[in-house]
Amino acid sequence: MRSLTAITKVETLLFLRNPTSVFMALLLPSLLLLMQAYVIPGTMDPIGGADAAFAALRPIDFFVPVSVAVALASVAITNYPSSVGAYRESGVLRRLGVTPVGAHRILFAQWAVSGISLAAALVIALALSRFAFDAATPRNPAAAAAVIITGTIAMMALGSVIAAVAASAQVAYGLGLLVFMAAMFTAGMWTPGPLMPESIRIISGFTPMGAMTQALTDAWYTGAVSGAPFLVMFAWALPCGALALKVFKWR
Repeated sequence: MRSLTAITKVETLLFLRNPTSVFMALLLPSLLLLMQAYVIPGTMDPIGGADAAFAALRPIDFFVPVSVAVALASVAITNYPSSVGAYRESGVLRRLGVTPVGAHRILFAQWAVSGISLAAALVIALALSRFAFDAATPRNPAAAAAVIITGTIAMMALGSVIAAVAASAQVAYGLGLLVFMAAMFTAGMWTPGPLMPESIRIISGFTPMGAMTQALTDAWYTGAVSGAPFLVMFAWALPCGALALKVFKWR
């Protein structure tokens, strides 16, 4: 336990010394929120329409759950796989694998650092959205927390597939960036879920990020979340986790 704690402290320091990781994990979600609010015209005006649950909301309100998705994707499919790929490239995983410390503790430490950085990113983004443009707090906090936890499991499992096979940090980052861009589209970075065309919204709902942001939007603004998004996220998490364990390369 002491060795795991020590490794986690070292991994935290390494994370804080990496400007790219800090930017992607902690600052990018908040910066995107600010850009959506103050650069894109109309995002601060009520959307109107016949749906009473959403008529008084502004487009920027729908970007608050999307910012959670950005924070999660940044950590799970860019930072985390890149760190593991760097250790594989430098031989750290191979060398630790033959010591009492064990290479698996590096992976546990990476998950711990990812969890801490994600929590910090969420606090920053949600505080900014509340104080900068008076975004609403979740109507159903328990459901929102359950969605975020389940989405984190699903995306970390997906990121683990990249981390399992990437030969270097550059390869991991390149693969992660492709997945990141696709995830941002399904999460509604360009068109939030309630404003998407119905066909695109349905398709996005079968992806982990799409399911998470749609469920999070419901928890945030209506308070009611169905079980379907949770089934989708677990349907991604379980096979991705199993695949990552099966194909993981220590060298």
